[in-house]
Amino acid sequence: MKIKFVCMMLATALNLSACGNSSMGMDGAENAAVIDMAQFDKADSVQNTGVESSGDYDVIPLKNSSTGTVKKSAFSGKVGGCYCAGGSRMIVAADKLYLYDMQKGENIASADISMEDLCVQTYADGYFIVGQGTGGSNGSFVSSQGGSGITGYILDKDFTIRDTISFNGLLNDDFILQTTGAAISQDGKQVAFGGLQGIYLYDTSSKKVRVLLNYSENGKANNMQIGTMDSLAFAGDNTLVYVGMATDASKGGDGFSVYGTVSTDSAKLTITKKTGYQIDTGEVQRGGNLLIMPQSFDKNNGTLLMLDTASNTEKTISFSTRGEGKDGVFCSGQGKYVATSVLGKSSVTINIYDTASGKIVHTETVKDSNSTYFLRIPQILLLDESGTCVVVLGRGIGEVDTLITTFGFKG
Repeated sequence: MKIKFVCMMLATALNLSACGNSSMGMDGAENAAVIDMAQFDKADSVQNTGVESSGDYDVIPLKNSSTGTVKKSAFSGKVGGCYCAGGSRMIVAADKLYLYDMQKGENIASADISMEDLCVQTYADGYFIVGQGTGGSNGSFVSSQGGSGITGYILDKDFTIRDTISFNGLLNDDFILQTTGAAISQDGKQVAFGGLQGIYLYDTSSKKVRVLLNYSENGKANNMQIGTMDSLAFAGDNTLVYVGMATDASKGGDGFSVYGTVSTDSAKLTITKKTGYQIDTGEVQRGGNLLIMPQSFDKNNGTLLMLDTASNTEKTISFSTRGEGKDGVFCSGQGKYVATSVLGKSSVTINIYDTASGKIVHTETVKDSNSTYFLRIPQILLLDESGTCVVVLGRGIGEVDTLITTFGFKG
């Protein structure tokens, strides 16, 4: 949700981005079902296919589903993403944002918010949504550089907007570059965000901003100099976990990916570099206590680095092939599973791994006769409670309508 925090949503203990991975509960997870937004004029909802898990099946429009229903009247416009909202609820981005209950088969609420590069996080009292561009009827912020700024919305559990934050408008001489670079504390009292020059804290009550850390002044540790903090998450209300870029403090030179922590009380900083591993700083996700750090596309070798934030220990998973992971890595909301997508000419194969054992627990292939759906990496949600995988195809491709397909898996 990019931290692209797509998402796929994030843990309640620590919110990242993302931006695309979320947990959302649904019943009847043992059957595959498909939602074709283009076919809603012909059918009000989708239905159970009766296909067993671990099989190949075509993506086709159906009616009535035991996993929940999606009615044609629920959304307007092309669906641009789905994000976990807890239990059987999900947030759907279309012409605006919808809070939709899969079990009830109805739209609970909506918010007049329309943004790109969306990241969704949960916190104790609701949702924190960050995106690029115009923010619906609440207005938009245009940065001093002439482009659309990044805006954050704090919503309560009923989907009512409590606060609107134009991040670039909060700073005189700095600005936030990525939607993954903002996070809300679980109590909802603080929002942290990273800029080009430092990291900042926004108090949601006073609406004031303070500098937590200036990179050039106190951004050094272990002979490394912080350059950017691209992905942020709260580990408790007084500690931030980040992933960003740094350089050798004594030699300079090319930047490299790092991760670490920052205390919101004392600004104490830690910096760790994983030798031989380049993190894609915009694709970092959070699930439970696990921080999932996929490799950069051009450096991928079939391994995944994870950090247990409770014990501050690293762990790695080796995928089934060296090339696996370059087409997307996705984490479940509680961190029990990660999935990879492997794109083919007219299909995508999804491998689901248990994060504790590192073993594959399920493989599923989704096919369609229109190969356009497989030109881009899909969005994948893994729902721990129900053992359901949600796959969103074509959301960023204008020539096709969005397809949403679900299947069940067992850990």
